[in-house]
Amino acid sequence: MVSVTTAIALLFVGCGESKVAQCNKVINVANQASTLGQEFSKNPHPAKGSKALTELAGKIDPLAKEMKALEIKDEKLQGFQGRFLTLYQDISKELNNAATAIDKKNLPAAKGFLVSLKESSTQESSIVSEINSYCSSK
Repeated sequence: MVSVTTAIALLFVGCGESKVAQCNKVINVANQASTLGQEFSKNPHPAKGSKALTELAGKIDPLAKEMKALEIKDEKLQGFQGRFLTLYQDISKELNNAATAIDKKNLPAAKGFLVSLKESSTQESSIVSEINSYCSSK
């Protein structure tokens, strides 16, 4: 059993950073973003109104920058990285837009932005499923 583990470890150490290590980098940032979303949905701070949305956007922006800064060599993972980056940038923009709409008492627009956020959540689930499948394959 130990020799099999050692052989597998040597395969991953081979040339440069392993697929597993690169997967872990992308997944780590994605998990941080997901945790933010989950925490917000459990305790959305309705009393704070638009401020809560802009605060959440302010927490997502650094994660988008962190995702962008990852050095990923695997082409497929670069695709996931780009999709996550676009998703986080879109979510941040939608949060800020929803906050602005709420501040202007434009409830139809605010609802529209919140619907877009729900769609983004669905996209995130899809990307997470795809990357998990890719990272768990040989």
